Parts: sequence; C-alpha cells; structure tokens
Amino acid sequence: MRKACLKMFALLLPLLLFAAWSGQEAAAAGSGKIVLDNRELALPKGIVLENVNGSVMIPIRVVTENLGYEVLWEQKTRKVTIRQDFKEIELFVGNKQADADGVALSLNAAPKQSGGTVLVPIRFVGEQFGLGVGWDNEDKIVYLSGNSSSPTPVPSAPSPTPSPSVSPAVVSSPSPTPAPTPTTGIVTGTASSAPQSSTVPAGTGTAATVQVKGAAFSANQLIIAVNGSVKPNITAMDNPTGIVVELPGAALAADFAVGGGAASGAPASQGTLDVTGYPLVAGIGYSLSGSNPSTVRFEIQTTETLPYRMIVDDSAGLITVDLNASNAGGIASGEGKPVVVLDAGHGGTQPGAISSAGRVEKDFNLAVILKAGALLQSDGRVTVVFTRTDDVTLGLQDRVNVAEAAGANLFVSLHANAMPTTASNWNKVNGSETYYSRSESLPLARVMHKHLVEGTGFKDNGVRTKSLHVTRETSMPAVLLEAGYLTNPAEEAALYTEDLQNSLAREIAAGIVEYLGL
Repeated sequence: MRKACLKMFALLLPLLLFAAWSGQEAAAAGSGKIVLDNRELALPKGIVLENVNGSVMIPIRVVTENLGYEVLWEQKTRKVTIRQDFKEIELFVGNKQADADGVALSLNAAPKQSGGTVLVPIRFVGEQFGLGVGWDNEDKIVYLSGNSSSPTPVPSAPSPTPSPSVSPAVVSSPSPTPAPTPTTGIVTGTASSAPQSSTVPAGTGTAATVQVKGAAFSANQLIIAVNGSVKPNITAMDNPTGIVVELPGAALAADFAVGGGAASGAPASQGTLDVTGYPLVAGIGYSLSGSNPSTVRFEIQTTETLPYRMIVDDSAGLITVDLNASNAGGIASGEGKPVVVLDAGHGGTQPGAISSAGRVEKDFNLAVILKAGALLQSDGRVTVVFTRTDDVTLGLQDRVNVAEAAGANLFVSLHANAMPTTASNWNKVNGSETYYSRSESLPLARVMHKHLVEGTGFKDNGVRTKSLHVTRETSMPAVLLEAGYLTNPAEEAALYTEDLQNSLAREIAAGIVEYLGL
C-alpha cells in the first residue's frame, strides 16, 4: 500500500502543499484539522496541530485509533506502544529515537505530550503506517489516506466548509432515485447495450465558484479534485464501451494538474491522463466546453464493459469513479430477504499477517468467506453481498460503504491473527476471538463467536470489544472474527487446510442463520 500511496503522491504533487506554518499560527486556538480517508477526525478538546522545528505534529492516538490500531500508554516511562498485526512500534516522549519491531528509528522531531495526548511528526505517521500524507498549508489541514488503494488528493485551494455529517446517498443505475442528502453521494452501475445516466444531487456551489483543480488515475480509480460543490452526471456507454463523467457549471482551474503536473499559464481545454498499466482502460481524456456556464467532461475509454461506482464527497472536494465496483458488492436486491455483508479482510496490496511459512492472511480470509457465502446463497434465505470476491485492494471505509449501500442487516468480517515477533512467546499465543465495537453488536458477536470456536476447534479466547473501523463505522450489527494465529505453527498449518476452512465456513453460515432467526 505504501508504494501505491507514493505513486498517487507523485501523480498529484502539484495539488499538495507540504510547507509548515509558523509557530504563532500553529498556536492559534482551533487551528488545524486532520482528514482521514475523506473524513474529518475529532481532535481532543484543547488540542491543536503544532510545529516543532519545522515538523507538523499530530496526535498519534487520534489517527491510530481511527485506523483500528491498538495504542498503549505507560505513564512511568512515558512510552507509547502501537500494535497492529505483526507491527509493534515504541515511541518515547522527548526522545527522537523510536523502535519498530526491534529496529531503531530516528525521528526528525521528538514526540511531545500535550493536553493528554502525544504528538508525533506527520512524516513518521506516513512512513510507518503506509499512509498517503498531504498538507494544505492555506487551510492548515493534514490529509491522510489509510488502508486504501489510493490516497486522497488534496486540492491546493481552500476546501468548502464541511456540511453536517450525513449518510451517503445511493443511486443504482440505470433507474436513479432522488437522493435525500445534498452533499454526498454514491452512484453504481454497469455499461450496457444502451447509454445509462445517473446523477448525484447538487450541492450548494455555483458555476462561478466550482473549479477542477486536478485529476489522476491510479489503482483503477479516476480521482477528480474540485474546490466546490458540483452536480456530476455519469453515463455508461456501449459501442465503444466507456464511462463519461460531466461536471456542469465547472471550469478548469488555472493550476489544473493532471498526472505529471500543472501546465504553465492557462490550462489546455482538452488533454489526456496517464493510464499506463491498466489493460482494461484504453485511455482517459478530459475537455472543457461551453461558457457561462462551462462543462468539464472526463471520458474513460474501456476495452470491455466494466461496472463502476462514483462517490461524490463535497466536504473533501473529491469525485471518485471506482472501476473496482465488481469487487465491492454494489447494490443488492434484497427481495425481502435479510442482507448479509461478508468481508474478507485485507486483499490486493494489503496482505495482512504473513506466517513464518510465507502464507498470507488475505488468501485465508477470502477462501473461507467465499465458501461461507456460497453456502448461504445455496440456502436461499438471505441475500449475500461480498466486499471483495478476488484479490483486490479495498479500504476500510470502502467496506463500510458497501454495507451501508446494500442496506445490510449485519456485517461479518473475517481475519487471521498474529503476534509481533518482539512479543514474548509470540509463536505460542493461540486461539479464536471475536471483536465488536458497538453495544448493539454484542448479541451477534456472542452467536458468531460460539460458531467460530466450533468451526476452528481452537482455544476459546472469548468475545472482546475494540474500536475497529469496520465494526465501529457500520450502522448495522457488525463483528470481526479472528480465526486463529498465523504466528502459531500449529494453527497456521490447520488454517490452510480444506477441512478447517470448510468447517469454519459452515459455522459462519450457521451462525448468521441462527442470529437472524431463520
């Protein structure tokens, strides 16, 4: 994921500003925001982003807990320990030396304690956790993109004032339904034998204020950065196959950037984006037409019919056309049946835990989830939606979006666990455990955990509560199952056998049926 983040950074470099602001500005009350995967994070009361020796410092707990990492604080030694999968990092307040899995690291600024939290340099966060990092100097906003196939591009112009938090509006192509919210939307569809068009409701922007700041294509996604609310139209075409996105009332900004950078002077009224390495996309062109108001048009030329998902987030100034939609579940037709979302953890550039034998967690997760889904589909009493059906990169919020868009009745995510090799007895820790974040998910957790232990035959580590993104941000009952430990040789060997995978798949399906009372 780190490589994908760096690639997108290079593509959108003209949109990013990394300069630090003066200490006087940093000390101003309420200065600074952190936006993670297009969502503004709540900072602890009294905490502002700080500048220490030219390094922008951010609260580590705010970021790591929103990514689902475990954060421990030792008051006596003033040590912060951060854990996730195999990785364990130790930081010490006032010390520029850190430790990552036994390897000594040097920070460009020492962590400092402020208002009950620890502030660390933004560069450290990006390097150690594989985050895309952007800095909007004008508005003093840190942009982070985590566990996603492509980091968030940062418009260099001020972003519009965020609207109140709303659930994404969902419109299924080809028969759009008016969405109830004005600021955020998701449109899904597939190119067919006739053109199909869908529209996300307009925001509050006007033609005079909406400018397209830049665009890039990476990880099978077209990402467009704008500086205001716009009402995009998306049309799937056939003969030739392709997808057209039109932004009525928009214009190209003077510093409009595509891929390699911004042109000097006024931007060209048309051009192309670099799509090297994507065999299903023949090319992407953009053009500006009309005046008073003008329209900006992007045309994705595909080699075959492709599903798509368009996500519009006015508060972040982003329009994303995701061509991974076939692997992202889409919109389910429930036909009165309960809708169950099955999530195979990790995938694509995110292998998850890696065993001593070189096996990767993502493969285990997907194999069992597909088996469980097939059993439920064969049973016929529920509608099954998969977050992924093959080895595709999918962000944490993408998984949440799938569940919300499908109107799911429950969400089940499958993982395999691991211990950091720096931990004592790291290869002896074993057992199955189930995690939930919200109290309404506890009944589901209890039922699913009973079946999880039955399916693996491993030690029962119990039901646990933890602030994990996919179980916290979903609105339906949601659990995350940790089947066993890949760092334990006996459990690792068992987890990759057909017998255990079939047994676990049967129990996952049985647990879902039991919980739903079918």
